[in-house]
This record gives sequence, structure tokens and C-alpha cells, in this order.
Amino acid sequence: MKTSVKYLALVFAFVATAFTANAEDKETKKSAGFGTGIYATTKGTIRVLVEKVNTEANTTIYLRNEKGNIIYRETVGKNLQQFGRTLNVDDLSAGKYQIEVICNGEKQSKSFELAAPKMERTLLVK
Repeated sequence: MKTSVKYLALVFAFVATAFTANAEDKETKKSAGFGTGIYATTKGTIRVLVEKVNTEANTTIYLRNEKGNIIYRETVGKNLQQFGRTLNVDDLSAGKYQIEVICNGEKQSKSFELAAPKMERTLLVK
């Protein structure tokens, strides 16, 4: 009985140590980069939020069309740890687009599609 209790305690200690080491490893990987939030607003614009872990590198935001051509490009200085941008897409034609955020060699991207506006027909009977 004593042996099984000691064995269980040893296994528990080993699992706890492995879990802690794994959690620290994930935090280290997470802290090496940056986080983004890219979403559409109710006003029809796209909001891009960036939070960097460190301020050692510039951050570049690209908006590309489906052919890969750059429609919009902005480089944000390395001193800003958090920032946000609102992209107005009213003047873009219908099609597929991609937003890329690049910082310190890491890239996060999100794609979206703009549909052609539906034409409304009005019928007047006189």
C-alpha cells in the first residue's frame, strides 16, 4: 500500500512538472510575437488592432486584392506596442481581399470578400 501511494505521488509530481514546463513553453512562444484583431464593423469598415509583446521591430499592414497587388500599405513605428487602424473599403470593387500584419518576421492574415451591391428596381405605375 505504501509503495502504491509513493508511486502515485511520484507520478503526480512528474505530471505536474511536465505540465508546468509545457505551459511555460507555450507562454514563451506566445510572447515572441504579437496578436491581432481584424473584424468588420457595422459601418462597413474593417478594424485592425495590433498588440505587440515587445517594441523591437516595425509593424507593416498590407491590404492585397485577389491578384496579390498591394492596395494599402502602412508601416507603424516600433515604439508603439498597441495600435489600431480603421480601413474604409467603400471604394474597393467587389472581390476577394487579404489583410496581412507582419512584425519581426511573423505574419498573421485574414481574408474577406466584398460582394457587388444589389441593384434595386423601382416600378412606378402611372
